[in-house]
Amino acid sequence: MTKFIIISVLIILFGGFLYWAYLPDYRRNPKEFWRTLIGMPIGMILGGIGFRDLNEQIKKWAVAEKNEKEN
Repeated sequence: MTKFIIISVLIILFGGFLYWAYLPDYRRNPKEFWRTLIGMPIGMILGGIGFRDLNEQIKKWAVAEKNEKEN
């Protein structure tokens, strides 16, 4: 029973984090939201374990459409 409560609280906290952290980005551009949602955590993990080049490639992938629109 205790495990269920702990898991439920963690899921609620994670859902709240996603709501408040990513909602402004979703409102700005819903089409690129999935790139941000996928790219940010993966890039942070890769950067944290020392794969800086992969982190930069993911960053370029996540903002590719923005750069194309600006040019």
